[in-house]
Amino acid sequence: MALTMESKIVPRYAETDKMGVVYYANYLVWMEVGRTDYLASLGFPYSQLEKEGVLFPVSAARIKLHRPSYYEDKLIVSTVLESLRSRKVEFSYRVMRDGKLLVEGRTEHICVNPEMKVRKIPAPLCEALRQSFNGAD
Repeated sequence: MALTMESKIVPRYAETDKMGVVYYANYLVWMEVGRTDYLASLGFPYSQLEKEGVLFPVSAARIKLHRPSYYEDKLIVSTVLESLRSRKVEFSYRVMRDGKLLVEGRTEHICVNPEMKVRKIPAPLCEALRQSFNGAD
């Protein structure tokens, strides 16, 4: 079974709109939390990747809102690697509250160097991602 990273999020008051509902753009920020937690769990914290000249800018993002979330809700962002190529990764996300689906999302990322030139994902990271994707121990 493939790795699913679960990140806990509690919306702050500043992340809500006038209606008391979490502003939709915050879900993209929380997806980043899930993605960086995912990489860190594999032994590749994003700060270390950046120091090594490995960057993963977002090349596409999509979210689908099913239900609202509110200030101080206890949320879980589940992150799963959906696709792995030599230069690109795609993650999916599910934001849940009390077992109910609130938001689904997907992001695609291209691996680049500090000059923003496309590069291959480094072999050790690619192998760790492949193992997490295939559910290997």
